[in-house]
Amino acid sequence: MDRELVEMLRSVFREELEPINHRLDGMDKRLDKIESDVKELKTDVKELKTDVNVLKTDVQELKTDVNVLKTDVQELKTGQAELQKNIVENVGEFTEKIAQRVEDRTEVLNKRVFDIESMIQRQFSISFGKSL
Repeated sequence: MDRELVEMLRSVFREELEPINHRLDGMDKRLDKIESDVKELKTDVKELKTDVNVLKTDVQELKTDVNVLKTDVQELKTGQAELQKNIVENVGEFTEKIAQRVEDRTEVLNKRVFDIESMIQRQFSISFGKSL
């Protein structure tokens, strides 16, 4: 009888524990799913951290490039201002040289015209002075 009692008790315990075991199995499945999700989240966070670091590096490189461009633009502006100044100075110099050359040539031509006029006048005086 002891044996029957033990078997009966075992059977009762099994019946009573079956819903608990069923609930525990369900909780184990949910816990496994949660652990899997947490592992996936950790992987995603790790990838995000890597991506953020890459972005930080890219942003730093862009900042450096922008600073280089700003420096280059400033140098171009300075060079352009100097070039404009040199152009104005050179145009002024060339204008003065051209004016001086025109003046020199005009003076030479005036002298030639005067010499020719004087020669014509002498010829005229000689030609008409003898006949008068």
